[in-house]
Parts: sequence; structure tokens; C-alpha cells
Amino acid sequence: MSSSSPAIPTTVAASGMSAAASEEFWSNSVDIVFNIQWAKDLQNKIHEFLKNNIEWLGIAHDGGSGPAASSGGEAGGKKMLDFACGNGFLTRVYHPFFIKCVGVDIASGMIKKYNEAAIELGLGPEKMYGVRGDIFAPTPTKAGDVVATAVGGTDLSREEFFNFDFVGIALALHHMEDPESTIVKLVERLKSGGTFLAIDRVEPEPGSESEGKEGCGFKGHHHQHHHYQHHHHQEDGPHKGCGHKHCAAAADHLSQAAHTISHKHNKFSRQQVKDMFGRAGLTDVDILVTDWTVELPNVPNGVNKLFFARGRKV
Repeated sequence: MSSSSPAIPTTVAASGMSAAASEEFWSNSVDIVFNIQWAKDLQNKIHEFLKNNIEWLGIAHDGGSGPAASSGGEAGGKKMLDFACGNGFLTRVYHPFFIKCVGVDIASGMIKKYNEAAIELGLGPEKMYGVRGDIFAPTPTKAGDVVATAVGGTDLSREEFFNFDFVGIALALHHMEDPESTIVKLVERLKSGGTFLAIDRVEPEPGSESEGKEGCGFKGHHHQHHHYQHHHHQEDGPHKGCGHKHCAAAADHLSQAAHTISHKHNKFSRQQVKDMFGRAGLTDVDILVTDWTVELPNVPNGVNKLFFARGRKV
């Protein structure tokens, strides 16, 4: 959930919702989006996938003990950027391999969750912290530029927000009006040789089993990191046992969430991902696709697998 170039509307406003309204919506939704069992189960499933593919990603160069274990300070260690960080979706998996983990999100409520995750993980602010920021916000022209700060939050042009060893974005590109520009902006923050990871919905191959299937249940769309957090209401579904008021709130939230989804880029083909990565200056691009699917409620072609795409900055 970031924004686009100055000529393009903020990405969180992809379907017509204003940037401010979208930011407010997700900030006010944290107590819903992270407390639905189906969403928790999906996060666990993705975390397991990530942990099983640490070597593929190439960030564990010290036998799995993490660079922080052998580094005496930040200068000798590595740092990661968890973009559109939500509650620390990626950081929870990868923090042992980095001396510093930085989360960036446009929604202040999500940053609150990220910083709460740091406490939960037993990590101090020198190791893990999140800031509200927009990588497309205008750069302050002078110290204390109130306009730029109001638009984008933290000034992300500062040195501490560059030269990352790893940058990841999980389940957020489908909220972007211009996902390629977002990737380009994120790759700019990688150091040479750094690793970039993107996770999102993959466009089914023609004739594949998931092509043409539809999700069922709640009308609307989805959202998981703030995305994929809602599923259909069935007797034996993830909302089993929930009160009518809670389910009604979840259904209403889901309907509103639909307005933060990009109509143009709600999923991506493998070739599209490879092309975007290549144009952003990434090499050694590889894409893994899950053998399990994510079902989106009442969405045409709503049953999709996820892709995990890796690239390295030249």
C-alpha cells in the first residue's frame, strides 16, 4: 500500500477511494483484518512456504544463524525493508538474518501493529521499527517541510531508508495502480547485489485447473497483510461460531476493502512479473508458484495460486 508517481493517483486509491480515505480505512481495520481465523491460517501457510525456501531466496549465507549473531554492529550486518509491512508479515520470518528490520506502510494503524510485533518478538527499536511513509511522496525541500511530511509521513529520502540487503513486498502489488513503478522505487532502495522479493496472486496459465473458478460466499474482494483477510461465511468455515454483529462487520469491511483493489492489476502472469523485474534492473529472476490455492469470495476467477518472485539487483 504505497502510492504512485506524481502523475498517478495513490495506489491505495486504486479503485477510486481517496488516498486519505484508504489510509484511514486500513488504519481503522487492524482489529478485524488480523483476527479472522482464515487469515491467520493463510499467513501460517505462507510463512511455512517462506521458511522452506530460505536457501532459494539466498539471504541465509551463514548457515541459518543470521548475520546479527556474528555482527558487532549495524555496519557489519545486514538490513531489510518490509514494504507495505502490515503486522510484520515478512519480518517475522526473516528478522534472524538481519541486524536491522524496517517496516514502511502508508497506514498508521498498520505501523502500530508492526511496532507491536517488534515487542512481541522481543526486538528493540534499534533492531526493528516501522514508520508511516510513502515512497512516492514529495521529498522535503528543507527541514521541517510540513506539506511533504503531511502527504507522506516520514521522510523516506533519508539515508537510513536506502542500501538495504533485502526488500520485500507481500500481497500488496494488486493494490497498486502502477505496480511496476512501485517495484522500480523499491529496487532503488536496494544495495548492489541485494535481493528483492514480491508475493502476490498469479494469473492462471491457460487451461489450468484454477482458471475460470470463482470464489464463493461474501460479496466483494479481499485483503491480506492487510490482504486476503476475509473468506466466505459457512457453518464450518472460518467464521464458525462468530456472532452476527462480528460477521456483519466483517462483511461490511470486505465490501469497503474492494475499493482499494486495482482493477488493472489484481493478479500477474509469470511473464509480466519477469518483465517488471527486468525493467527494474533485477537479474537472476526466479518465480515459485504454490501448489495450493487462495480462494477469494465471490470474485470472478477468484481461485488463484500465489507467486513468490525473487530477483537480485545488478
